[in-house]
Amino acid sequence: MLSKEICIQAISKWKETRSNFSKIKEIIDPTAVFKLTQENCDWVKENNRNSNFHTYAGVYNDQFILIIVPLDENGQEIDLDRYLTTKLTDLENEITLIETDVVTTVSKTTLSKNLEITKYWKEVDLPIYNEPTITERASVKDIEKWKDECLDWFYYECNKADGKNIFRTFTVPFADLARVDEKQGEVVVLFGFKYASIYQAQIPLLVFVTIADETGAAEIMRAKSNQTTSKTNTSDWAHPCPPMCKDKTDYALLDN
Repeated sequence: MLSKEICIQAISKWKETRSNFSKIKEIIDPTAVFKLTQENCDWVKENNRNSNFHTYAGVYNDQFILIIVPLDENGQEIDLDRYLTTKLTDLENEITLIETDVVTTVSKTTLSKNLEITKYWKEVDLPIYNEPTITERASVKDIEKWKDECLDWFYYECNKADGKNIFRTFTVPFADLARVDEKQGEVVVLFGFKYASIYQAQIPLLVFVTIADETGAAEIMRAKSNQTTSKTNTSDWAHPCPPMCKDKTDYALLDN
């Protein structure tokens, strides 16, 4: 937790840093992740009153951090004295991402500590009637693409528009923190890239996975938040601003 004043300073520091590729490369490891404890998740659930919440990018003590800001019923940021923060850190163990179809299809993907796909398999007992909009297989590809391409993307954006198109916030579906089994556990947040046809470009996103047990089994939360046959739905993934800024007045901490 950091005070509101320090969070605003960290957000301003990232605004300055995102125009300098050399500094970005020093604080952003393409294979690093964010971690949220069960206590952190409980804090968000207790304070958030909306179907979404905001996360801000920041720089604090020369480390890249995420700042989590709850929203009220009207989608406005809740003014608090302190906000939850989490810093980029190494993924200590490989994780196996598991997705169970609404029928009986189980897909599993193993992601190494360096964010590389090391195994993939699918078990099918019955035909698939209803695929999730964003499967765990696609999500892992998004994560791996970030690992391989993010530094090139930062370099391009720094040179193209002085970093002005690099994200400052994300609007995250609150369902990303809701476990299907209602058990407690750590949540790991990873960066990914998703192609957005409207922008004709790769757009950064956040992928939330919850560690189910000590074996490293995990579930991708956003793949569970919206079961549908539609292949065009984009409501179940974290939207970055920029470029997806509906209304800048929604981001109160940016105005301080």
